Amino acid sequence: MSHARLMTDDELPGVFDAVSNWGRWGSEDERGTVNLITPQVTARAAAEIREGTVVGFGSIDLSGSLASAEPPTRHVMLKHGEDAAEGYASATDFVGIDYHGVHTSHFDALCHVFYDGRMYNDRPARLVRATGAEANTIDVFRDGIATRGVLLDIPAVRGSSFVEPLAPVVPDELDAALEAQGTDIREGDALFVYVGRSARRAETGSDFVEGALHVAGLDASCLPWLHERGIAVLGSDGANDALPRQAGAERVPVHVGAIVYMGMPLLDNAALDPLAAACRPRSRWDFFTTISPLAIGGGTGSPVNPIAIF
Repeated sequence: MSHARLMTDDELPGVFDAVSNWGRWGSEDERGTVNLITPQVTARAAAEIREGTVVGFGSIDLSGSLASAEPPTRHVMLKHGEDAAEGYASATDFVGIDYHGVHTSHFDALCHVFYDGRMYNDRPARLVRATGAEANTIDVFRDGIATRGVLLDIPAVRGSSFVEPLAPVVPDELDAALEAQGTDIREGDALFVYVGRSARRAETGSDFVEGALHVAGLDASCLPWLHERGIAVLGSDGANDALPRQAGAERVPVHVGAIVYMGMPLLDNAALDPLAAACRPRSRWDFFTTISPLAIGGGTGSPVNPIAIF
């Protein structure tokens, strides 16, 4: 497939303004595009459950791997079974995790990203203090996300096993995947863009090239496409943004456009291989999905294990 021209830095301010949802749901809103998931949307999405097959698509790298420069977690067994005595005993452990980055499936709150000192709904970045965020926190989503999910298989569109990081996904490919899969998009959907990150890692041995992170994702030209279709949540097995970015110096314009301007929470580093493996033999690319962030007061996001139910 021929690629459209990638979006340059000069074009980004106009696009950010065009996709902005600031004030759309009122000046006090902190939920952003999740407002599109109405009770009616959730109830309609539940009809996607036809066979009861459940697929989890989250992961946490507890050990460190070639995907990361260093382990993002600290896992300590506080009590274990090696010295258990007779009668009752238990095992407990502690996990500390830096979940933002490239290692862990996580859900970005709307206080995670700033642009020109502002965050979603024109709030000042200074509201995210050293003691925690005071607005747009992950706690806003404590009731979870429950909606229709759609997976778009971009490697299949390209006739390859994975998307090259230096060749970002463009809007025409999103349309081509929908057409090839016989799938539609509905307002309030959660969209998962599969780029085959693990297949690339298996071939190259790492997410890094000469010390620089290389992870496939979307070009900023996809932002109007997402806005026009009323996507509520965007996720990928990559970082959603293509890294490194080729079209300019602004590093993560999809994160900026989605989180800051649209108020669209992002699911980064989803384990989409099992989900793609479930969709392909069924020739079915839509399903009921739930994402349940931890209710972290003042938090900028949360590790998650999203669920798809067919």
